[in-house]
Amino acid sequence: MNNLLKDTLAERAAGAEPPPLDLDAIVAAGNRQISRRRTLGVLGGAVAAAAGVIGTATVVRPRESQPQPAKPVSFAERRVTYAVGSTIHYGDELLSVAPHTIAAFVQTDAGFVFLDDSNNIYVADRSGTRKLGTASWELIADFRGNLVGWTDPTKLPNESVVYDVAAGRELVRTAIGNKIGPLVDLAYGPRMIAIDGGTAYFDTAHGPYRWDIQANRGEPLAGVGANGVRAVAAGQIVFQQPLEQRPPAVNLTIAKTVTEKPSVRFVGQQAFPSPTAAYLVTQPDDARLDVEPAWAKLHLADTASGRRIALPDQTYSKFYFGQWTDDETCTIAAEHRQTGVLDLLVVNARTGATKVAVPHFATIRFSTTPPRVASFALPSGREVIDLFA
Repeated sequence: MNNLLKDTLAERAAGAEPPPLDLDAIVAAGNRQISRRRTLGVLGGAVAAAAGVIGTATVVRPRESQPQPAKPVSFAERRVTYAVGSTIHYGDELLSVAPHTIAAFVQTDAGFVFLDDSNNIYVADRSGTRKLGTASWELIADFRGNLVGWTDPTKLPNESVVYDVAAGRELVRTAIGNKIGPLVDLAYGPRMIAIDGGTAYFDTAHGPYRWDIQANRGEPLAGVGANGVRAVAAGQIVFQQPLEQRPPAVNLTIAKTVTEKPSVRFVGQQAFPSPTAAYLVTQPDDARLDVEPAWAKLHLADTASGRRIALPDQTYSKFYFGQWTDDETCTIAAEHRQTGVLDLLVVNARTGATKVAVPHFATIRFSTTPPRVASFALPSGREVIDLFA
């Protein structure tokens, strides 16, 4: 190498600046590592503490891990929603769950949870579907949040389950209250009633329980038999009044406790209170009663006064509840007289205003073998069934 080349290289090396160090990024990365270690330590302690609590409760099974979603995506917005066949219509967005057929479903902030025609449970979101287990005919979910509940009929005695869709794990699984003798004939089987914030309510063979989800323990609601409590929202309980009624028990009221006897009355079998329990929808279990008494229709009412909100029953012959999209607005499927074609309505319970959100979204048909399930589903968590055809 000659002197000129050496001098040139030396001059360039001397003039080159070292690459700049991003000190803020380095510090932030270090903080993230420290924070992650601390978080893992806290979670480890919490799991250990939970295991200690569960270990002392003989009626509660340990929580089980489930497959977790690849990436949680928000479904917190409540849009006009329904399902036909293998497709969930979420506003203008379509979610296919093929090859599965949707018989019933609910919405959580982390995705939809649905039952197929064999009562298998799946989660559906924008990443696809994954199976959770098997449920007994229906699902329940809170108005907000990621929790869904069901009764597992594959266990004897049956087990009540609360599942966190975002975390992909069970929070509660218990058979409490469901042990029955060999000669007992149950008029009503165990079922989940509601998830209301951090509290779950489930019906058992021996009556309803109120369950603290975080503590994973609960207590019975004294003096109430099976099917006596129909729904819970914002701490308000919809229950039979009087508590003892011959089936079908259709006289309902709403209060903070089941020992109260408020003057407001409602009629129906299924009950769907709004998120703050300001309004209530009731409807029958059977979609096609041959002889229809007054309670065998869908009713929308103000819970404070009991005032009924009129529906356009001159245009439609049948109504089926969908879901509450906010505290005063709900969706209702309305069946045209003669044709059986369905419109999806948006109803404002405060003003009584009704508008057609999705015209002619389906034609009502029922499967030919029992249970006769309708050809569409709404996010109420329950199948639309023709019970006695």
